[in-house]
Amino acid sequence: MRKLALLIIVIVLSSAGYAQVEKISAKELGEWTFYGIGTTVVDHHDLFLMKESEQDSKGAMVVSPKAYGENVVMKYDVMSLTPASVCVAILSLSDKGESQTITIAENYDGANGKWGAETWQCYFFAFRNQAHNHFPFLRKRSKPEIDEAPRFIDYYDKNVMQNGMFHSIEVGRKNGKIWLKIDRKKILKYKDENPYSGGHLAIRVRGTAGEYASCFIRNLEIIENP
Repeated sequence: MRKLALLIIVIVLSSAGYAQVEKISAKELGEWTFYGIGTTVVDHHDLFLMKESEQDSKGAMVVSPKAYGENVVMKYDVMSLTPASVCVAILSLSDKGESQTITIAENYDGANGKWGAETWQCYFFAFRNQAHNHFPFLRKRSKPEIDEAPRFIDYYDKNVMQNGMFHSIEVGRKNGKIWLKIDRKKILKYKDENPYSGGHLAIRVRGTAGEYASCFIRNLEIIENP
């Protein structure tokens, strides 16, 4: 009877639009779809490792198996393991238009530059990118001829992450407001008057100048209707 009552409460709260928190273990993250040239490892300490191949890699990423709506937050801890690592979080990854699905070829090699030629759209948060000679930025990714959003829709004035240390990351969107927090401090924000529909979530790493990227991820949470 108690279990039935709890189930009824969960259903009522979900239908009323209350926040739903989904905690994802390293093992479950390992079941997300992997793209690129590299490897993933689920460590027995509940850590998820994502690593580019040391040769011929153009980036590596994992994509959530399900799509999420327009109001969603993704939170996790990340530790970059090589100085060349560039770390990216992605919200609302989908095909163009109102679709929440994403079409990615099985032989997709992880190259970021191909995104302009594909049919995808997303919110793209590059939060650890010293190795690309950049500060953290938020980009609304789409074909320029379709979406005239500027290259960067918000840009921070300094780098705040260190190699070999865990930092907490939060990327979210709610009612058209988009944001990034690092170690609980909001450093990027944007009000999108023409927001994308929902879509999949993704986590990406990329090296530079022939050096590969590698990172640990832990404590992943996804919050719907935050």
